[in-house]
Amino acid sequence: MRTLAGSCSAFLLFLGFLPSLGQSTQTAKTSPSAIANSGRTDKAPAQSSPGPDAPAAPHTATRTARADGSHPASLFDSLANRILPVTTTVEVRANNPQSETSLTAPMMAGGEDVINSAGTYGDVSRYLQLLPGVVSSSDLSNQMLVRGGHPMENLFLVDGIEVPNINHLANANSTGGFGPMIDAAAIQGLTLYTGGYDAKYPERLSSITELRTLESSNSGPHMEFDLGIQGIGGLAERSVHGGDVLVSAHHGLMNLVSSNVGIDGVPSYTNELTRYRRSSASGDRITLLNTAGWDSIEIVPCASDTLETSTIESEYTGWRETTGVEWQRLYSPRAFAVLSVSDSEQVEHINQEDQIADPLHIKRIPHACPIPDSDIQTTPAYQEDSNNAFSSASYRYEWGTSRIGLTAGSSVWLQRPDFQVFQPIGAFSPYSDRPVRADSDSFRRSLSTGETGTYTQLVVHPFAHFSVSGGGRFQTFAFGNHTTVTPRLSASYRIGEYTALHASYSDYAQLPPYVYLLAYPVNQSMSPMQVTHKIVGMDLGMAASLQIRMQAYQKDYRSIPASTEYSAVTMHTMVDMAGEQFVWLPMTSTGRGTASGIELSDTSRFGSRVQMQGSIAYSRAKFAGTDRVLRPSNFDFPWIVNAAGVVHLGRGTIASSRFGYASGRPYTPYNLTQSTSQNRPIYDLGQVNAHRAPYYSRLDVQLSKELRVRGVRLELYGGVDNVLSRSNFLTHAWMPRSKARNPERDIATLWQMPIFPNFGVRVIAR
Repeated sequence: MRTLAGSCSAFLLFLGFLPSLGQSTQTAKTSPSAIANSGRTDKAPAQSSPGPDAPAAPHTATRTARADGSHPASLFDSLANRILPVTTTVEVRANNPQSETSLTAPMMAGGEDVINSAGTYGDVSRYLQLLPGVVSSSDLSNQMLVRGGHPMENLFLVDGIEVPNINHLANANSTGGFGPMIDAAAIQGLTLYTGGYDAKYPERLSSITELRTLESSNSGPHMEFDLGIQGIGGLAERSVHGGDVLVSAHHGLMNLVSSNVGIDGVPSYTNELTRYRRSSASGDRITLLNTAGWDSIEIVPCASDTLETSTIESEYTGWRETTGVEWQRLYSPRAFAVLSVSDSEQVEHINQEDQIADPLHIKRIPHACPIPDSDIQTTPAYQEDSNNAFSSASYRYEWGTSRIGLTAGSSVWLQRPDFQVFQPIGAFSPYSDRPVRADSDSFRRSLSTGETGTYTQLVVHPFAHFSVSGGGRFQTFAFGNHTTVTPRLSASYRIGEYTALHASYSDYAQLPPYVYLLAYPVNQSMSPMQVTHKIVGMDLGMAASLQIRMQAYQKDYRSIPASTEYSAVTMHTMVDMAGEQFVWLPMTSTGRGTASGIELSDTSRFGSRVQMQGSIAYSRAKFAGTDRVLRPSNFDFPWIVNAAGVVHLGRGTIASSRFGYASGRPYTPYNLTQSTSQNRPIYDLGQVNAHRAPYYSRLDVQLSKELRVRGVRLELYGGVDNVLSRSNFLTHAWMPRSKARNPERDIATLWQMPIFPNFGVRVIAR
């Protein structure tokens, strides 16, 4: 396993939690075929309304949200009347509905919600952290933790195409990163499942996020341009050869104005998204998608600074791209099929050198930084050239009547991991008090191996208010010759116009990342990680303007990677050593864990101008290694509270805010005796995650003003993140160059994002 080195601290200045969902008022249209409703409450909260842009299927409910009452609102949908409330419409159509075989309602929002939210910088992942069951690991990146799960347990789909990571400066064992590769302006809507999701999705242990790009416009071409602290970019959409072309691109600007933004370096990043979509009068549709991102960062700690906590010089360059095509074929008003093919590449080049070869013999440098290279003798510590690539193809068939809905299909993946890792001298392990470099590892592995997934799921409506769904997924993994069978079962009962009860039981399996499996020979025997979800909940609506959602869940993990050398260390308790050398460990599938909690969320609307959303959750996440002792995981945040609001002040002015609170993060203290004697960080493995930091809290605010000039919308926006400038704990770090030689004074406390501005201008024309 490895930990994210110097690039971790590079994220510090840019993060934000997400506020203000533009939630929706609700109306309902029903027809005789409304009996096909999947059993969820028709007038559910806006964030739990599934939705939109789906192929045809018979007599099943479609829930969508938009200012005009048809689908989630994108940035361009708000042009007509910025003051109108977002309205969710439940409309049953025989010729264009979405079949539903999962009875656990997802959470949903539009691209305009993401853009208007304080503290998000237009980042989908940071926006999702407002929703119940989702929390940020820290201000250092946008990676999201869903119900106590590891960041790599999340799946992202863009227009039905699997995208392994939608973020910049990401590594292979996480779905988070520095910032988004997909601009929120290009997003029509998003849907998040935090449990109980269908067998049709490629399996992940914690969540599924579906992003849908802008829907085809009938009002002619339109464009968007934005310039702000997060960078410069824009998009254009227009009709071409009977179809619709969308092109979006963005580039960060920090590297153009500075070589150091206070974190010993500055990131550079560029992204693009291109999509072509064409629909026929018969209901068939084809979508071609390409999304890509390029990024780099160089971090050079100041070798003469006695307060510097890192000794590792890191160079990172990478790029990732996904290209895919999806074809939807309508066979009849009751049946349709979807065929998709895609390819994804994730390339990383990493080089690390240690400024201190021996922490007991440090050369003092009297010069101020920057220091000439000739004055520093660095030691090569880690090098990686990798491409975590795969190609996939899938076919799905859906059929339904007013009483029965069936989904069945199959997928195949050709995994093509290619890793060249060199760590010839190892590292001074923070888990061992041996005064020598250990865990040296160099491997070159390039292979092609297959995975398959075949599934079926059936939903039955035996009577008007009750629905039950069951199914399963059969998966094979050629690497290690593993097979898994994961069942699904869910039920929903509607007891009123606004109220529904639901429950689900489901299993999921996911292979550890290939870089884990290839690091050591013993790692190749690891099995797929597995988890069982058990969920019960209620959607309660006092009125159309007040929606409450309650859920309780239990997740039981098994076959989790655990260290063979350090009995308390698992993938979920591995210390994140910010700024330190990458480390790989021998591991086996002997770890286990549990994550359980209860969530209460509310969406309220006061007229057409004020919308508020809040949630409170209590949960625990504990994992055990080879010693079988359950300990808090790195993702154990017992109390999480979020409150957000958006207010339309009139005359094109919108104010939004968001407040977030979380229990302090667990951490492992240093073994002070050994750390002091060897002048390096050594953790006390008898107290893994036994200590807890002070609580986290943050308040973000944002104000935007719209001006119209000859049909062009000019929007000025500005905000402040962490407006109260609260110091939120990140971690402790050792200062090897400190002259104090005092166990307490040799330890620095690193903090998360201080008060930080967000401002820019956006121009929209159509």
